Amino acid sequence: MESSSTTAVVEKTRNLGGFSDQDMAVGETKLSDLDPSQVVKKYQINSQDTGSPEVQVALLTRRLAILTKHFATNPKDHHSRRGMMNIISQRKQLLQYLRRESVVRYRNTLSALGLRK
Repeated sequence: MESSSTTAVVEKTRNLGGFSDQDMAVGETKLSDLDPSQVVKKYQINSQDTGSPEVQVALLTRRLAILTKHFATNPKDHHSRRGMMNIISQRKQLLQYLRRESVVRYRNTLSALGLRK
């Protein structure tokens, strides 16, 4: 039989997308610390925007930051590493689209997220 505290920990982990509180660093407000809805609010173009390339790239970058922390403590988790490679590929495609459509938005997104170039 499971105790109520074990059930609460399982529920809390499930709500964080499979990651425990240990994987979610506490401290400075980094992209990985923000709730997905906060990321959307920060990078949206207008109040109704939830799917622009900027928002999608920010959400994927947040997910990659969380996974990077996860791999620091779980280096043999190759199944999640495969998923991370898929996320990297998806973000790369979105950034290529954004660069093709609007170089200004592309550069603003890179600088806001602290990415390359």
